Amino acid sequence: MSIGWAALIVAVACLGLLLVAVARLARMLRDLHAAVDALHREAVPLIADMHRMVERTAGDLDRVEDLLDTAEGLRESAGRIGATIESAATLTSSPLVRLAGLLSGLRRRRPGS
Repeated sequence: MSIGWAALIVAVACLGLLLVAVARLARMLRDLHAAVDALHREAVPLIADMHRMVERTAGDLDRVEDLLDTAEGLRESAGRIGATIESAATLTSSPLVRLAGLLSGLRRRRPGS
């Protein structure tokens, strides 16, 4: 066997190995493309669902904020009502006590009592 034939056999073997490597690389690229397509088919609806969920959550948070504002307003109103009742009780208790004392004193003074 001459060096020419040996070089040809080595070159054909290298070419064969290169073709096998290219075929495997092509198969890997096809598999990768299929995986990306599957991911795209599954991810896009999930992202759309997440977007809708975030919008609903934002709306719910707005409603909760409105409820908290209303509760704060009610608390302030209750505080004002309590202060008003306390003031009214203070203003009316002294005259009522005086009136009760006066009526009690008048009963004692009545002739025949």
